Amino acid sequence: MRKSSIKNNKSSNKRRINLFTVFSILFVSYFVYTVFDQQIQINKYNSQIEMFTNEIEAKELETQYYKNQKENINSVEYIEDVARENLGYVKPYEKIFIDTNK
Repeated sequence: MRKSSIKNNKSSNKRRINLFTVFSILFVSYFVYTVFDQQIQINKYNSQIEMFTNEIEAKELETQYYKNQKENINSVEYIEDVARENLGYVKPYEKIFIDTNK
């Protein structure tokens, strides 16, 4: 009986070692998969952050442009430029030359 019990113990130990090895491999595989998946998500979120940052900068520039326009809209120079360019107005006694080659 002794030989058979020793054999059973050895096979039982091998089975435990094999199960431990399998579980260890599964755990490491899951850990590696999780790390790679999280890195992919981090890269995606970083690209979104960069995109939104660029969009915010563009909106800030647009806001600054409109603030400048708002400040200049009542200035004499702006009104004169609009009258000359869009409405074709001229100052009294001002001579206008038209280029016919264009």
